[in-house]
Amino acid sequence: MEQFDLSEKSLKQFGLSLLQKLRKYEMPIFLCVGSDKYVCDSLAPIISEMLTKKYNIPAYVYGGLDYNINANNLIQALSYIETEHPNNPKVLIDATLGDNVGKVLLTSGSYAGMGKVLPIKKIGNFSILGVVNHKYKTFDLNSTKLKTVLEIAKFISKGIAMVCEQLYKEKLQRKLSLTKVI
Repeated sequence: MEQFDLSEKSLKQFGLSLLQKLRKYEMPIFLCVGSDKYVCDSLAPIISEMLTKKYNIPAYVYGGLDYNINANNLIQALSYIETEHPNNPKVLIDATLGDNVGKVLLTSGSYAGMGKVLPIKKIGNFSILGVVNHKYKTFDLNSTKLKTVLEIAKFISKGIAMVCEQLYKEKLQRKLSLTKVI
């Protein structure tokens, strides 16, 4: 597991690390799991909006403010995604709780939920998790600061946009190289 603070230097490291993980695959699918019902769970839907509306990335993005993907519909969403994109890597984006509030975690394997037990174990290839609040025994869903969520969302969105732009350029270069050979 890699951990990043929200600095510009870390943004470049985050982007490079994600790029290295995704480079050998087809264009990734970003599965943004969360809900806009509570600030603490809104990280991924906000990132989805940024990726599709601000950056217009050349990749598939599922989940957002108009259609939340959460524990209630995750199985159906995954079934659809597997049918439509069986060979694309899946990157889970989700909020999490922990000691390092304001940090971004990048891990291999992906598991959804802020401590919820879901009927599935592994969801995809990689996870991008934003630590939005401390993990307390008596966690209050309304105790997360929107500012924290937005700062993490901006960091993750910008990093993903840089990576997708680079992946797209590399894909075009490969196609051009193949065309010249033929």
